[in-house]
Amino acid sequence: MQSAPLQIKITNNWLFVVVALFCVIMGFIYPSIQASTSSVYSRVTGIEYIVDDHSQFTLDSIIKQRGQVWQSDSQGNYSFGMAASPHWFKLTLPQIDVQRTWLLEVGYPLLDNVSVWFEDNGLVLAEYHSGDRLPFNQRPIENERFIFPVPQAKQLITVYIRVETTGALRMSVDVWPQASYLSFASEYNIVMGLFFGFMLAMGISSLFNFATTKLGVFAAYSGYVFFLALSLAALHGLGYKHLWPNSPWFQQHALPIFANLTVAFSIIFCDLLLDVKRYSLKLSRLLRLLALLYFLSVLLSLFVPLPLLNSGFLFMLLASGALIYGVGIWLWTKGVSLAGVYTLAWSVLFFAGFIICLDNLNIAKFDLPSDYLMVLGAAIETLLLALVLAINNNQQRLALQQTQDELLAKTIEEKQTQESMLALQENTQEELEYKVQERTLELEIALRELSEINRELQEKNTLDALTGVRNRSYFDKKYIAETRRSRRERTQLSIVMLDIDHFKSVNDKYGHLAGDECIIAVARMLKGALKRPSDDLCRYGGEEFVLILPSTELAGATALVEQVREKIEKQIIQFDGQNISLTISAGIATAVVNPQDAEDTLLAAADQQLYSAKKAGRNNVKGIFLDANDEYL
Repeated sequence: MQSAPLQIKITNNWLFVVVALFCVIMGFIYPSIQASTSSVYSRVTGIEYIVDDHSQFTLDSIIKQRGQVWQSDSQGNYSFGMAASPHWFKLTLPQIDVQRTWLLEVGYPLLDNVSVWFEDNGLVLAEYHSGDRLPFNQRPIENERFIFPVPQAKQLITVYIRVETTGALRMSVDVWPQASYLSFASEYNIVMGLFFGFMLAMGISSLFNFATTKLGVFAAYSGYVFFLALSLAALHGLGYKHLWPNSPWFQQHALPIFANLTVAFSIIFCDLLLDVKRYSLKLSRLLRLLALLYFLSVLLSLFVPLPLLNSGFLFMLLASGALIYGVGIWLWTKGVSLAGVYTLAWSVLFFAGFIICLDNLNIAKFDLPSDYLMVLGAAIETLLLALVLAINNNQQRLALQQTQDELLAKTIEEKQTQESMLALQENTQEELEYKVQERTLELEIALRELSEINRELQEKNTLDALTGVRNRSYFDKKYIAETRRSRRERTQLSIVMLDIDHFKSVNDKYGHLAGDECIIAVARMLKGALKRPSDDLCRYGGEEFVLILPSTELAGATALVEQVREKIEKQIIQFDGQNISLTISAGIATAVVNPQDAEDTLLAAADQQLYSAKKAGRNNVKGIFLDANDEYL
């Protein structure tokens, strides 16, 4: 496979060969047309003219003008630039063969109003009116050029021509034998048909490329080619003849509309083809802004007076053409291969357009067939740009192919690496699985040990350090759980609050160590009185204890507490050789907990009963049953 730079070099060589052959062919065609036409028509010289600044002259008054009023150009160059005033021309036809039919041609097909009078010794032989402001079918001879039949006369004929136009005013008069003109028109139509067929083919093929690739550069090129062809068709009068013959208004605006669109698409094409934003984002934005101005100029052309619009457009065209040309040269110097060929393509059309602009602006005079030069330049430039576009597409394809090859090589390398890793993984899989199983077994053993330790720790956290019974934290959780179960299962729950009577005096008399021993003894007797696993004894705080008795009625709870009270009353606690007697007071609250009751309602009631027992003289038990209305029973 050839490398991308070598393929690009070969393509560039073929590009120059094709362009050279095309130029040689066109170089032979154009002189042959000029030679065939110059031998059969006669260019009228010695034309005199008057500028009618105030539109005051009529045919009668203009015939009477004599002397120095008429002006002439010694070089025979009648290009007046953007002339707003009507111009009168007077010429004398050369001696012609009266046995043949002759035609008079007024050059430049974009004149608005052209009136022609043939005069012989004060007698008007024929009068004709034509121009772009009249429908095409009202022309004396329906031709894209202004052609007028020459009346037969034995003497020399004087011709008066009045021309008025809002665009550039250029004037030339040729006399043709009718048969010769028909032969020329046939050759001319063949050449122009080939040119417009070529432009149409290039534009359509680019549209097809855009439809398949979705690349905007193809759409921009297609728009440029189509509107360039329409601009040249309007410039040569072919558009008025074949496309919009019944619309003089559009004929007046066709060239500004199509020319603006042509330049707008050429700027977009330059920006996309050369990827200007890659090298200068500001320059790319400037090109897009300039293209937008040309699109806006299309709308302005419908309202702004044509003389003003044409002058502004031509100056903008010179500036934008120089900018595009400069961008191509700048990128060429930066090593962009496409920019060189692109600059060459623009050189041809830019040269032709530059000559026409200078001629229309009346800045310089050129005795050149600029209309044919424009067609030739457009054809060469279109071909060059098409080949540049093909080179660009080929470069992108080669770059994509190279990227794909690199990606494929990288994929193969990654696959080989993956296979090596897979083999290594297979070799170590058994060892890894064994280590995982070993670590898993160790982890399970550690988790079991940790669970047992955690359970023991939780158990210790719920025990009172002094008595070994459950502590206040455990009671808070157990109490909430039992009240919710009573509410859910509709069973009676009894809460017993107990307090050692006159415990402060025990501490004061026997000491705090003796007090602790008394608390331990009471806790031991209370715990011994509980027989059911669901019953719990908790140290509530200080010398206070609380019993949780699920599914226990008030009578059963009272009997249990009375039994413990009597046992404690009879028990003598010995400490440090001293005998200590104790009594307790207890409050009992029993209820089936209601959903509407607060969770501390039962506990508060037991505490209230304990207070009542102490108030009644201590060493006794008070109890209460709460009904649905929290009433004591």
